[in-house]
Amino acid sequence: MLVEFRLIFVLIAMLILPGWAALTVNDVWRQWTGLQRWIIAMGISVAFYPVFFYIARSVFPFLTLGPYKMGTLLFAFAVVIGWRMRRRWSEALAFDRLEWVAIGIFGMTLFTRFWIIRDHPYPAWSDSLHHTLLTQLTAVRGKLPVSLEPYFPIPLGQYHLGLYALSATVQWLAQVPAHTALLWTSQMLNGLCGVGVYLVLDRKVGRAGAIVGAAVVGLLSHQPALYVNWGRFTQISSQTILLIAWLVTWEAIALWRRPWQEYRIIVLWNTAGAGVLTGAVFLLHFRVAAFYIPLLIFGVAWELWKAREEHRIGHTLLGAVVIGTVALIVVTPVLWEALHIYITSRLNPPAVAASEISQAARLYYEFPWRTVPYLVARPWLMILASLSAVFGLLRRNKLVIACLMWTSLLYLLGKAYTLGLSLVSVTNMGAVLIMLYLPIGLTVGSVVEESLALLGPYRREGGVRLITALVLIAGFVASHIRVTEIEPYRYFVTPEDIAAMDWIRENTPADALFAVNTYFWLPRAPHGTDAGYWIPYFTGRQTTAGVMLLSLGTLDYRNSIVRMSRAVEQLEVDNSSLAELQALGVDYLYIGRKGDFSGPGLDAARLNQAEDVTLLYQKDGVSIFQINPPDDRP
Repeated sequence: MLVEFRLIFVLIAMLILPGWAALTVNDVWRQWTGLQRWIIAMGISVAFYPVFFYIARSVFPFLTLGPYKMGTLLFAFAVVIGWRMRRRWSEALAFDRLEWVAIGIFGMTLFTRFWIIRDHPYPAWSDSLHHTLLTQLTAVRGKLPVSLEPYFPIPLGQYHLGLYALSATVQWLAQVPAHTALLWTSQMLNGLCGVGVYLVLDRKVGRAGAIVGAAVVGLLSHQPALYVNWGRFTQISSQTILLIAWLVTWEAIALWRRPWQEYRIIVLWNTAGAGVLTGAVFLLHFRVAAFYIPLLIFGVAWELWKAREEHRIGHTLLGAVVIGTVALIVVTPVLWEALHIYITSRLNPPAVAASEISQAARLYYEFPWRTVPYLVARPWLMILASLSAVFGLLRRNKLVIACLMWTSLLYLLGKAYTLGLSLVSVTNMGAVLIMLYLPIGLTVGSVVEESLALLGPYRREGGVRLITALVLIAGFVASHIRVTEIEPYRYFVTPEDIAAMDWIRENTPADALFAVNTYFWLPRAPHGTDAGYWIPYFTGRQTTAGVMLLSLGTLDYRNSIVRMSRAVEQLEVDNSSLAELQALGVDYLYIGRKGDFSGPGLDAARLNQAEDVTLLYQKDGVSIFQINPPDDRP
């Protein structure tokens, strides 16, 4: 329990101190009200770590960070806040009744995310391995890594590393293993998924609608709560601040539209904040930045339309350019290398069989309609969102219209692969569908506020009280559902496997190579299906399954992993591939307690009868075999 309290304390400090220190500059926090200030502070704090770590690696490559430096930095932020806010805390903490309801919604949401960790302390599914390794590498080296070595020979120039600036800092300050720091950091950000929805609605629509929107995203919708089953941690980290970045950018452009000589500090702060937040969206997840661009276009277009009436188009455009320049400076440490690698790889794809390309495209890009309730929202919520969209259109609700335009553009982005132009196929429909909880939350919240306006000033208060009560009751019921939506087959590591990992470290050479249960989710993209997949993290040994960033490696390396993995799959059927595995340098076979969800998996009983292997370890459902060298075979 002490570890959990320490983790929560560290996470709260990390997500409050940098942002509030920035807000105390010339008291800019006063331009927002109540809970809005704390959400802005949280967004800036999340953005601070990827921006700081990327700039530190680029400008000061000799600099290494660690627990003492980051702890001192956070302490300095606390001192600044304490001094600047010493007589103002009563104002900063002055929340009205509806804001306390919103805080309750956020609290329930965070509780559901943390409760899942209680029974599932190891991150799930395939992506979690490289997320954990990158957290570990960042913590050990004191900076963002440029490759996955010594674990895997994979360069990282085309991969977003912003999340690991956060998770490595948690690992340092809370003194916990990398997988624990990653899981708690990611679940904290997942629990805050509704704060951006609340902020936009509270600022642009109304507080009651903001509460409903936050509850829809955090509790009533199964997305993004379900992300924990997939290890979709980088995407949720970027989406957590996406709407915060949009609102700050929108308001910064609006400030440029007006004469601002009398409050230039506010304009300059908002401009810098907008640029940093926008850049951080990209540094946390490259593709989410593509989802963010349509919203930016809407905000700029809206302010340009209003500027036309006031004859201040030039000033508005200048503001947008300045914000864009700041964002460009923020992402410079990674943008050009990532673009170069992306363009080169798309224009010069590796020679692969046409059948494999067709199958990979079908599996990666195409999502049948039957997957929508699973990937987007349950039928009842989709019906509610659709009715809300129709009602919002009839009422000409600007935010609803913006959400519909955004969703349409996102759909087109997910379908861009049908054009046959590899350069514009930046994402697949799956990544789009699982983030539609954001426009759904905004749409439903907007229409709730629109409906309350129809009641008139006298009945509105009663309507707000009714909606608040219903939201709290529904949120409480839904919170119980959220903590039970676990997909057990995606959780590979068990306590029995941890004991086997200890045995591996003590009884096998450091350069040992293990064959593990394998599943091909694409024709050339294998990953493990049990704890054997995690052998590189727990023991430092290599496996035949590689890692999910395999596509970033060299062609020779990719081919070697695919060849070994196919040999392992053949071993599920018979023992004919044992000689091939031995020739490929494989030393051991690992069969984890969870086995293979996708097929028969490696059969310990059959392998135990084979003359080419020797059983070394078998306990609590975990088996480890050694492949005998040819000279040692009977």
